[in-house]
Amino acid sequence: MYQLDVTLKRGSNLAARDRGGTSDPYVKFKIGGKEVFRSKTIQKNLNPVWEDKVSFLIENLKEPLYVKVFDYDFGLQDDFMGSAFLDLTTLELQSAKDIALNLKDPQHPEHVLGTIYLYVVLSQKDNCCMDMPLSIKSSEANMITKKNWKRSSKVICGS
Repeated sequence: MYQLDVTLKRGSNLAARDRGGTSDPYVKFKIGGKEVFRSKTIQKNLNPVWEDKVSFLIENLKEPLYVKVFDYDFGLQDDFMGSAFLDLTTLELQSAKDIALNLKDPQHPEHVLGTIYLYVVLSQKDNCCMDMPLSIKSSEANMITKKNWKRSSKVICGS
């Protein structure tokens, strides 16, 4: 069992998807095909700063962290702005790392659609939660970090 602490820092040179040459970007993180986090939306900005912090419990490091960026459109389907993935097997335990992910469109992989900057720390956790479903683990981990990294009074996985 592992814990991945992620700070979604900022985006740079993101793709314009709205009239007027801007976008209203937000980011989704997925692990194992399940959405585990959605950032706040930054209005009319191709170089957004989020500084959103979140934590995930992960069973299998072979499942990459998928990062997908969308342009929010009120009342319409949101526009895809690019995606990337972080291979978790490349991270060292207990080692903080700044990551720059180039966003691509899988249908046109030769084009870079901007860059997302993350700060990540991977740590090993004990196995007390091994039998808990991933959806519960990630939502409880989110609860921990939604309060500015202050832990609740609940004991989660021996924390």
